[in-house]
Amino acid sequence: MNRKRISRIGKYVLVTMLLTAVPASGWAQRMIKVSGTVYNIADKKKKIPFSGSVVYVYSCKTVAAAKDLKNSLDKDNTNFALFMNEDERAETDANGYYEILVPDNGALVFKAGLNKAILEKVSNRMKIDVEVDDGIYLKEVVVTGELKQIQPEPKASRLIGNRFYPYNTFLVPHGEGNKYSRLIVQPYVLNCVTNDTVAFLKPLVYDGKEYHLTQTRRMGYDLKRDPLEPYIQSRPLVNERMVIEWQDTVTVPDPNVNYSCYADFCIEDYNNVPFRKTYQINTCENKRPLKFLQYDLIALDMDFQKYPEKAQVEKFDTEDQVELSFEINSDRLTDDPKNQESLAGIRKKLNLILNEPGALLKEFHVIGKASPEGYYQQNLQLAQKRMQRIQQEVIGVLPHAVAERVYQNPQAEVASWNEVAELLEKDSLMETAGFIRKVVRELPDQMNRQGQRIKASKDYRTVIVPYLEQLRQVKYLCRYDIYREPTDKEVMAAYRRKGLNGMYTRYEYWKLLQLLKDSQEKEAVARKAYEESLSMKRPWVLAGNTLAKLYLEKDVTDTRILEPLIDRTIFTVNYERKNMDTGRTEIINPIEVVVNQLCMYIKAGDFENASVMAKLIPADYKEFDLVKAYAWAMGGYFQGGNTPEETQRAAETFRTICQSSVQNEAVMNLALETPQGNAQAEKVLEQMADESPVKWYLKAVTEARKGDVGLTEAALYLVRCFNRDQKMIVTAQNDGEFTKEIVETALEMYKNQ
Repeated sequence: MNRKRISRIGKYVLVTMLLTAVPASGWAQRMIKVSGTVYNIADKKKKIPFSGSVVYVYSCKTVAAAKDLKNSLDKDNTNFALFMNEDERAETDANGYYEILVPDNGALVFKAGLNKAILEKVSNRMKIDVEVDDGIYLKEVVVTGELKQIQPEPKASRLIGNRFYPYNTFLVPHGEGNKYSRLIVQPYVLNCVTNDTVAFLKPLVYDGKEYHLTQTRRMGYDLKRDPLEPYIQSRPLVNERMVIEWQDTVTVPDPNVNYSCYADFCIEDYNNVPFRKTYQINTCENKRPLKFLQYDLIALDMDFQKYPEKAQVEKFDTEDQVELSFEINSDRLTDDPKNQESLAGIRKKLNLILNEPGALLKEFHVIGKASPEGYYQQNLQLAQKRMQRIQQEVIGVLPHAVAERVYQNPQAEVASWNEVAELLEKDSLMETAGFIRKVVRELPDQMNRQGQRIKASKDYRTVIVPYLEQLRQVKYLCRYDIYREPTDKEVMAAYRRKGLNGMYTRYEYWKLLQLLKDSQEKEAVARKAYEESLSMKRPWVLAGNTLAKLYLEKDVTDTRILEPLIDRTIFTVNYERKNMDTGRTEIINPIEVVVNQLCMYIKAGDFENASVMAKLIPADYKEFDLVKAYAWAMGGYFQGGNTPEETQRAAETFRTICQSSVQNEAVMNLALETPQGNAQAEKVLEQMADESPVKWYLKAVTEARKGDVGLTEAALYLVRCFNRDQKMIVTAQNDGEFTKEIVETALEMYKNQ
């Protein structure tokens, strides 16, 4: 049997064992990844990683097999090793480092050149270092080092909803600080996707006992002027070793993005800054204990009969700007075709109003502006004549009975030279604009003289004159009323005829929102009706809530829709209040609006505002307890509390979600991050279906939290999870619950199945 075939057989046997030898309670032998460094101590004064040649490392399933292998290698007989699987052999790298999979009660055999082989029992250890000296085996050593400067190890922080919980332990070595110095730690949070700074956290400031005395004595320093004074800790900076436990909480904008935390460390005295460095203190692998929380959101419609609209007179304004050109020093329009197009546009608008059933034109005004060149009074008189001429031409198309009842007030004004300067500045012609502003300052309230001086400038015809044409503007303003009470059939007929471009009363919108069956049509009508109500500063609750409900149903998020309809100063829902202007009784914070906005904030990942909406809903609305609990849980309010009320609410939130599903009960217990919570989660997970990848993922989390004891089981459970859903691989790789070693071991086992 050749070597390659033996290797295949060994691999087949190993894979078969991995797939079949997994009883419900765990393996008799657990495969773990062991790593370490082989040191060469040929130089008696120091030890260095074994780099002169390769050291072979062999994995044996039993100690007896390891002894047989060692005896074979010591006799320079390598045939025994040839029958071993490739996964059971490893080589050290240039730094003497190795990694290998081995049963937790197995053994390792090390062979360096012609030296005697070394046997090491694993005994559940995951790190084994050995020393080699020309074949002389020395016992396993534990290498420790002394910290010379502040250098924190990055930790995996929690992210619950919008709340990011960075933490770390900062070790200040002996001799780093002293009573004359100040230590400043400035943490800040980064977005791991964009690398942008999200927030600066509260700094930590530790002052030596003599720091301020020295500052005062040498420089007359006033502590009240120190911007860091509010952050000075009561504990002083000392020369001895210090251990600083730190944690903070910050609200982040997007709960679906990973965040890391860095900190600037600075030690200063009154002469210099002897130490200043930046370290990462929290990794981008965030712990998201609630990422597998199951929840269903709702979308509530309002009862239109509780919010009836009556046909009534409604007032509308419409205005627009047109470009018209006149003959020089005349109120007659030029023959430019654009003039006729502009006038035709105004007449068309008036005809639309006149032909609208129940519409009544009340006012029509033309407002014009003349450019400032020439004499002011002449310009003003000419502008007034021109506006009157346009007013007459437009109004002339109206029936006499309508025209004599329309209020008309054409207006004209002359633009100032400062307005000309503003146009020039927008095009970065700063020198010419500056000249004009200087003339205006020197000749205030003297437009004629201003114009004469500006006209005499070298830039007048080439630069300034083209901008004067932009100031010759004509605007018109229409005001009209509409009154009618059509039937359902008439409303639908009018809508099919006019479409979204038509004009409708609120009563017609109220009808349409009930009559339309197509969700896209209803959404478009609701949006148009709501935007019109906002433009008139009378937000219409039915249109806004209908639009928000349709958005929720198609999983679209826009928290701006309902916000104008919610009064956060009223801490309840369905509050009745009489409108002093209309005399009507209004319902403030309708329950449907508040619940829909709560769901909208949850969808948007804004759990802070979702929690605010949840607080507005009284306890007697039991049907919304679950969605309120989701909001509070994702906001981090499911354990603890600063007041008895908050503690009770947290307990109710925890209990409500646990009762919603088996998976949610497991998730919530794991989110507690306590030994009791972990133990309860393990029990609950047994009730979940084996087909669920989430079950095995969460079981891996429970094992990973046990430390070295659970590392192998965690990897095995992840393999089962990956077998059911490959997308979970990326989730695990970015999860702070798992070390890099666990994920890599799981991936290696997953690929070698």
